[in-house]
Amino acid sequence: MCQFFDYRGIKHLKLDGAMKQDERHSNMMIFNNPQSEFRVFLLSTRAGGQGLNLQVADTVIIFDSDFNP
Repeated sequence: MCQFFDYRGIKHLKLDGAMKQDERHSNMMIFNNPQSEFRVFLLSTRAGGQGLNLQVADTVIIFDSDFNP
């Protein structure tokens, strides 16, 4: 998904299972800032219950890469 936003020139942040705690916190603080230029926050299903609070998010789209109907 990051490649799509990079190709479109859309600034985005992400949270996944490979990130360190301080980097996760930093990304959340940047995204929650009202003057932030980031409009997309990608969450991995592999992030594993991080207690995320995105107060400024007005739309959430859940994409589960492990979904198998």
